[in-house]
Amino acid sequence: MNSKEKIIEKYIELVLKKRTPDISVTEVCEETGICRKTFYRHFRDRYAIIEDIFVNDIEVPLRMCLRINAGNDYYVQMIYQSFLTKKDFYIIAIREEGNNSLFENIISKLMVLNYEELPQIGWNGAELEYLSYKFATTQAFLLRKWMRGGMEESPEFMSKIYLTELPKQNVTHSW
Repeated sequence: MNSKEKIIEKYIELVLKKRTPDISVTEVCEETGICRKTFYRHFRDRYAIIEDIFVNDIEVPLRMCLRINAGNDYYVQMIYQSFLTKKDFYIIAIREEGNNSLFENIISKLMVLNYEELPQIGWNGAELEYLSYKFATTQAFLLRKWMRGGMEESPEFMSKIYLTELPKQNVTHSW
């Protein structure tokens, strides 16, 4: 196992023991037996570890789905299935709030994926920008609710919820 893998593994162990804001780079270095210079060769800060975990667990499988033209249902199920690979870690990590949190990583990474894929459907300009954000934030909020609820529902169920559209009605909203 290389030093980067050791850092990630130890960070996950620490997250399972204590609140993520309480984990420092110093602690990760001490726990892994590596120097800070080695840590910073791999990561800019502790938040970059979460980003790396997300990329490997979630973004890479999603990009593979896109390459094989998996349908929307399979693609969305894959998102939820991928989070189950480190269920205990993600349930804890989603609780952290702020700019570099897992939640914010989910939004930014899914927005980029959407932004890359939606032009193939014919969207561009401001429409592309807003739809990319809409789909990313909708998915991020559903993921956060699912994780905070202990990830009890199946990926198939969550995919169905995400892909369900509101029925078309002539309703006047008061908001």
